[in-house]
Amino acid sequence: MGFLSRWWLFLKERHEPFGITTMIAAFFAANALMAYDSASQAIYPRLIPGFILVWLVFLHMRLFDEVKDYDFDREHNPERPLARGLISVGEFSAMTLVCILTEALLACFVGWPVFVTYVMVLCFTLMMRMEFFIGDWMRPKLELYAITHTFSAAMIGLLIHAIISCTDPSGASRAFLLFALGNWFVFNVFEFGRKTFGKEEERDGVDSYSARLAPFGAVALLMVNVLIAWVCFYLAAVEKFAASATWSMLAPPLVISLLVAFAGIFYALKNNKRAASVYRGTVTLYLLAYPASIAITIYLIIFR
Repeated sequence: MGFLSRWWLFLKERHEPFGITTMIAAFFAANALMAYDSASQAIYPRLIPGFILVWLVFLHMRLFDEVKDYDFDREHNPERPLARGLISVGEFSAMTLVCILTEALLACFVGWPVFVTYVMVLCFTLMMRMEFFIGDWMRPKLELYAITHTFSAAMIGLLIHAIISCTDPSGASRAFLLFALGNWFVFNVFEFGRKTFGKEEERDGVDSYSARLAPFGAVALLMVNVLIAWVCFYLAAVEKFAASATWSMLAPPLVISLLVAFAGIFYALKNNKRAASVYRGTVTLYLLAYPASIAITIYLIIFR
């Protein structure tokens, strides 16, 4: 297979372009609108390069994960692109470097505060790639491993803030910092949900939250994060929009959160492949629909 064909196949299998781009667009829009201030100047020329920058950051984190999991995948997931030899490790590393260099150039183009914030994000993702230098100790602690990595969502939120406001994180308002914190818990929801299975889906040697905590425990852990994410949004909205933060703004994300709760209860009661699939599908929908609902409600308030 040619170079482009191999990489396109990799993207389709491990970083599906349409789904990922749609999710990032919703995430970008929610954070951008929360960061938006009528006093901000010349926002529109920064939007497209800023979005591409954020998209590439998500891509390089995916590339980091593939290399980080290479040895494990060769044993437990040999069908994955890197494990089956679709792309060599050397080529993979070279393309990761190209991705990061492109990000750095884009960040410089958008503005100095964006570049400063991007360097912070890059340093954090590099620490993730090295598993914070305590991988052997932390890897068996699945919950701790997850929440240390998903904090990157809060960091990326600050990068989007820099793109919109052209200020580094020190210039972020308390409302936006609360919202960025909420990003962390939103991505925790996805992380906890995607590694939760029905009893017939569990595999020896492959850890999961359902195996560690039992179905009800796994759902309870996830719902705590759903609740905290919504509370962070509620506090951020009240702080930023005051009287405009009515239930017409706050309810849509809450309804989407409740859908996850219902799917979780269904899964925990049934604990089979079908119920687990519905649960994981609902969590995946949440990752898209939750920020999209926030973006839409904020847009209607700002531009009505």
